[in-house]
Amino acid sequence: MKSHGMRAFLILLGMTLIGVFFFFPLYWTFITSFKTSSQIFVEKPLFIIDTLYLSNYIEIFQKTNVATFFLNSVVVSGATTVISLVIATMAGFGFCRYSFIGKNALQNSVLIVRMIPALVYTIPYYIIYNKLHLLDTIIGLILAYIAFALPLAIWLAINFFSEIPKELYESAEIDGCSEYRIYSSIALPLVKAGLVVIAILVFIGAWNEFGLALVLQASDAKKTLPIGIASMIQTHKDTPSGSLAAAGMLAMIPAVILSLTTQKYIVKGTMAGAVKG
Repeated sequence: MKSHGMRAFLILLGMTLIGVFFFFPLYWTFITSFKTSSQIFVEKPLFIIDTLYLSNYIEIFQKTNVATFFLNSVVVSGATTVISLVIATMAGFGFCRYSFIGKNALQNSVLIVRMIPALVYTIPYYIIYNKLHLLDTIIGLILAYIAFALPLAIWLAINFFSEIPKELYESAEIDGCSEYRIYSSIALPLVKAGLVVIAILVFIGAWNEFGLALVLQASDAKKTLPIGIASMIQTHKDTPSGSLAAAGMLAMIPAVILSLTTQKYIVKGTMAGAVKG
């Protein structure tokens, strides 16, 4: 019993240390966003402050285009998520529902595309977008993000749809359901938890993307939040640590909200994809 209790204690201690290791940068960013410059640049770091200094948040909205950056990120990430989810679910349903020549090769090629680093496509995208006049446009960035999000989204959708018993499809056909009705009324509701997982991964991936947005977007009116935050460093002689921390907290809001509100769906979706076979 003693050895079992010691083992449980060590596991709990290890998990606590890991939690602190990953949580501390978030806490430090949070507390820094409410510090004055004199509290930030001190010899002994302040881990706890008595009052919350809100001027950093006010300053980023008054002196920078962070509101525009945030809105652009919401539009780009939201559109990318919705369009990718529609296309991925249709593709995943088709791969699981039908048999055709070259199915396995096409299905494997979807995942292979995902293995190629995104930066490899940066120069080709720039050349193509320059000729199509899509540089520094929201639509162009959305199309690029969709292209990179689809391989993973389709691969996950295939795994989730493959969990649906074929007998359900056969019963629906006997009842006279059309293929679209089977897809929309039977298949999609059964993989709802999986769809939430796909949506979250696509959204966060688009929200945090930096490399493509840095190359394809030039003007402040079209920049997303990651690029906007990086530009705040370049436009100031002295690094505005408090303002950057405030902007960083602003960038974390969507991910935190999604994680807290969809946690049960993430668990269900992850478990559903893990029991294949």
